[in-house]
Amino acid sequence: MATSISIREIKDFTLPEGKTEVKKAKVPLGSIIKSPRKLTISGIVFEVLDCTYSKDISDDITVFISELEDYKELDTYKKQFSFEMYYSREKKLLFSNSTTPITKSFLKALSNTDGVNIEFNSIHFDLDDISNLFGQTKGVRFSSTDQGVNTKSLSGYQVDINPEALAALQNDDATQIIGIMDIGKQSYTIMLTQSGTIMSFSKLLEYDTLDIPMLSFAIDVLKKINYLK
Repeated sequence: MATSISIREIKDFTLPEGKTEVKKAKVPLGSIIKSPRKLTISGIVFEVLDCTYSKDISDDITVFISELEDYKELDTYKKQFSFEMYYSREKKLLFSNSTTPITKSFLKALSNTDGVNIEFNSIHFDLDDISNLFGQTKGVRFSSTDQGVNTKSLSGYQVDINPEALAALQNDDATQIIGIMDIGKQSYTIMLTQSGTIMSFSKLLEYDTLDIPMLSFAIDVLKKINYLK
């Protein structure tokens, strides 16, 4: 099963004391509160933030309404997500164990909440350099100017020797890359995206005993690609 983590570069991250309600047009969407616990991973100290967020989901479902004692069909509903974020003041990085779309929506709503000062950017990876660090590049997604086509995804053995994929990497047009990278004593199939996601398609065998396996793995990946020293 694939495991992912979302990352943002932070310029400013100031929250009020205690629990902060995240709202949009005075409608409660979720909350954020600093946990009393801290993490130290590879010498980096992280503050732990407990978050909740409700998002409208467009999907056809049938639910039982207890007040009506009957079933009702819905095409939209709210779903609440509970997740943690990990903030390093020293490295100015924020990691979220929720998906990138949920993290993006939550941070946007949080930045518009009274009393919150937050400035952030997605990490821009050098995917061409990362491709050279892979033992094998297996997939590349990139923007396309072909008529009627916005993006292309190419996959296969050593896909980075394909002229289109190679040009996209060299011209910094690639938005996603998948490949095999050695981390520690194991080889992992991983994906990195310009939207700020690191994903592992392999089991994190060397990380299972750690407190937050994917956070530790992501830090090792960032060190491997020379983003973190």
